[in-house]
Amino acid sequence: MFEAFAERDYRRFWTAQFISNIGSWMQAVAQGWLVYRLTDSAFLLGFVGFATTAPSIFLMLPGGVIADQLDRRRVIAASQWAQAACALLLAISIRTGHITVWQIIAAALTVGVAQSFSAPAYQAMVVDLLDDRSRLSNAVAMNSLQFNLSRVLGPLLASVALSAWGSFWCFFLNALSFLPLLFILRRIKKRQHPHEGPSAILTKLREGFAYVRGDRLVLLLLSAAAAGSLFGYPYLNLMPVLARQLFANDAAGNGYLIGANGAGALLAALALSMATPRRAHMLGIIVAATLTYGVSLSLVGLGGGGAPVVMALLVVCGAGMVASLALCNTMIQQRIPDGMRGRVMSMYTFSFFAFIPFGNLMAGAVAEERGIRFTFALLGGALILTGLALGVSGSRLAAVRRES
Repeated sequence: MFEAFAERDYRRFWTAQFISNIGSWMQAVAQGWLVYRLTDSAFLLGFVGFATTAPSIFLMLPGGVIADQLDRRRVIAASQWAQAACALLLAISIRTGHITVWQIIAAALTVGVAQSFSAPAYQAMVVDLLDDRSRLSNAVAMNSLQFNLSRVLGPLLASVALSAWGSFWCFFLNALSFLPLLFILRRIKKRQHPHEGPSAILTKLREGFAYVRGDRLVLLLLSAAAAGSLFGYPYLNLMPVLARQLFANDAAGNGYLIGANGAGALLAALALSMATPRRAHMLGIIVAATLTYGVSLSLVGLGGGGAPVVMALLVVCGAGMVASLALCNTMIQQRIPDGMRGRVMSMYTFSFFAFIPFGNLMAGAVAEERGIRFTFALLGGALILTGLALGVSGSRLAAVRRES
């Protein structure tokens, strides 16, 4: 089940990254709650999400070239230092009573720049942690498990901290959470080897695009990730609005809602780590997961249920999102050569992150005008259409392969 844990470097990196992600989720919950308390604006909630992810539009693909040419350990370490500094500065502003939404937006932009370079390096570095490449599929699934376990624990801890001590501790603890990973990165064995000499970034990017154009399955999976981020992620930034409608204590309620979503994500990640589906079945599962995700999110918007019903539906949302994205990641990782790994995985992270800011802006604007429930129903409907289109495209691709 946890065969990748037999690798010492992977096990240490996984644990340190888990701690860091718990801190990041604590800050994410506290940040959304703080922005909404400062502004009472659903649009500004979406705008802060836009600020975090907008740099990826311009920097994620060059970040993939850097992930192939530079030491990925150092790229990730530089990103961790930048994010830790932002969290610490925001914590100080909160403690001194000088926090403003513009400080949060500036920090979000800085974090977005840092993540634009570290995300491709992180995705490509999975193989750098393994001596036995046969453990790659399990390592990808375990990464998803780690991320989604932190999605459960982080919001729950944030809800406790927000209710008991205030937002300062969520930001301060996040700043501290980066330290174990920075320590581990200096002690990981170097396995990365350059496959080509240095050349211009544009030349490297053209090579990556040419490879993806020639592999229609990878192109389809990248499109699925893009649609999932555009329609399937923005609702997380709007949780403070929904929490205010459902809970008397909206600080704790925000954590409960995000924690319920994370619980579903954790269940899906755990299932994938226990038994990764066969390659022939993966695309069908991605289609089913996307449709399930869309239906459950639509029901959150269309249904009139109270907090227990909404939380149950959010569990299903989290499971559908993780199953579809984790299997997209696994299928791509299994197909690409090492020499293209950084660039192709940067396209995967770009497909996910680059569309999130537009989704956040769109969802924030719609929620401001039409309300949170309508927005959730709209996003869910778009995911249903995405799942149907993915199923049709996958069937056509399979038919072409049978004929060739």
